[in-house]
Amino acid sequence: MKIVLIEDEDMLRKSLAFFLNSKNFEVIEFDNGIDAIEYIQNEHNTIDVIITDLNLPFAGGKQVIHACKQIPDNKTQIIVLTSSSVENTELEVFNLGADEFVAKPFSPSVLLKRIEKLTSA
Repeated sequence: MKIVLIEDEDMLRKSLAFFLNSKNFEVIEFDNGIDAIEYIQNEHNTIDVIITDLNLPFAGGKQVIHACKQIPDNKTQIIVLTSSSVENTELEVFNLGADEFVAKPFSPSVLLKRIEKLTSA
C-alpha cells in the first residue's frame, strides 16, 4: 500500500515515514505542497492514502485536497494532520473532501488505525 506523506517538519515526517515503513507501507515523502501535488497528479492511480499537513510551503494542505478532488475518478483517501484543532478548520477540510482529520500531537498507532479503517472500507 502506497502512502504520500506531506509534512514540512523534517523530524516528524522522517519518524512517521519510518513508523509506516515498519508497518509495510511504501511511503513517498514531500516537504511542500507543490511537489506533492505534481506527484499526485501524475501517480494518483498508484496512491492509496495521502497524509498532509495543512500549513506547508508553496501550497498548503487545502490546496493539496482541492487538487486531489479535481482528478476524475480519484479514490485516494486523504488524512489531514494539523496542530490547528479549531472546529472551523476541521469542518472546512471535511467540506473540501478530506476523509479523516488528526490533530497534533497524535499517536502513530492511532494514525495507523485510521489508515486501516479508511483502506478497509
